Amino acid sequence: MMFKLGVLLTICLLLFPLTALQLDWDQPGDHMLDISSEIDDRWFDPVRKCCMRPICMCPCCIGP
Repeated sequence: MMFKLGVLLTICLLLFPLTALQLDWDQPGDHMLDISSEIDDRWFDPVRKCCMRPICMCPCCIGP
């Protein structure tokens, strides 16, 4: 009986691994909230979606 439970548990863990659960802050949309909250609203340009500071180290200003 214990062998069958072990096999069933193994199959369940292979089919539904614990790492498949969605974690907080692992999606790109979650990180955009952090970036926009760090930028001062007086310097933010909604058209460019970036700040208008003369010296800017934001990811959107550095860009590829």
